[in-house]
Amino acid sequence: MPIIPVTIHDEKVWVYVDSGAMFSIFHKRTARRMGINIQDGRLQMIVVGDGSYIPTYLHDLKLRIGEFEIMASIGFSERLGVGFNILGRKGIFDQFQVCFNDHIRKVTFQKI
Repeated sequence: MPIIPVTIHDEKVWVYVDSGAMFSIFHKRTARRMGINIQDGRLQMIVVGDGSYIPTYLHDLKLRIGEFEIMASIGFSERLGVGFNILGRKGIFDQFQVCFNDHIRKVTFQKI
């Protein structure tokens, strides 16, 4: 499973790297742990894998992946229906070359 740690607000957060997801969406409880009021973000209805829409609040946040620090749009939702935070393409995959190596069970990020 491509699960990696990222750092936001000095908090380590485990995320599932999902090349099929357009947006990065984290659980509301993750925002609460970091002291982020999700409703301070921009509300956007985002379509998820089953075709339904969930209310998501987007925040522009400083995100650290390995040694690299970037600004990225991270959404928070109390309706995320999976048990993990999702790191999607928008704002991430355009700043990194992301390589999934299933043979050695490793995902790497190289800054573009």
